[in-house]
Formats: sequence, structure tokens, C-alpha cells
Amino acid sequence: MPTIRIEGLSDDGYDINHLLTRCTEAAASALDIPKDWVWALFRTVEPGCYVEGENAWQGSEVKQATLLVSIVALEGRSAELKASLLEAVATTVSEVTGVILEKVFVEYRDIPKGQAFSGGMVV
Repeated sequence: MPTIRIEGLSDDGYDINHLLTRCTEAAASALDIPKDWVWALFRTVEPGCYVEGENAWQGSEVKQATLLVSIVALEGRSAELKASLLEAVATTVSEVTGVILEKVFVEYRDIPKGQAFSGGMVV
């Protein structure tokens, strides 16, 4: 089950629940899996607690600050499938938040088999 974690300055201009729902839908579609197999969460970074180079972003500059997205899933997906997922999530985050695509950073990390617990067992 992939997890999507988004971190960034919060903005009143978009609904975080809508963002997360849209991301789970985009990920499920890209991976051809049920939506309820994808988890997503948003962590708000407090203004003044986020620096990008020399820019210490404040709340009023939310659309300029890069959104950081991490996707973690069990290993076994092809490079093409991962690329499709990365693009789908990045595009969705950009569309929903209004942050330009170039300011959305998405990474994908594999969890090796035997290093996660889900459904009552080690997977």
C-alpha cells in the first residue's frame, strides 16, 4: 500500500482533504489498484520553519515555496510504473494547490520485502 506524504506551507486557497483525496485517486489510477489501498497525509510546515536556499518562506508566499512529496511503497514496481506514479501525483498536487509544477518535488522510495508490517503480518 503506497503512502503519500506532502509537506509544505498551508494555504487557505485549497482544501487539504480534497488534495489528499485527489492524490490517492491519481496514485490508484497510475498503479491500477483500488483507491483504498493508498494512504495520504499532509504535514503543515509553520511559516519561518522552511528554508529553500536563502529563501525563508513565510505564509504569504505559499505558492512560491516548493511542496515536498514522498511516496513510499513495497518494492516490486517497474521503473515505468514508478515514473507514471510520480508524474500523476506531481500533476495532481500542482493542479489542486495552484503551485506551478516546477515547484513540486516528488520522490519515490521502495520498502524492501520483509521490512514492513501490514494486515497483521510482516510483508
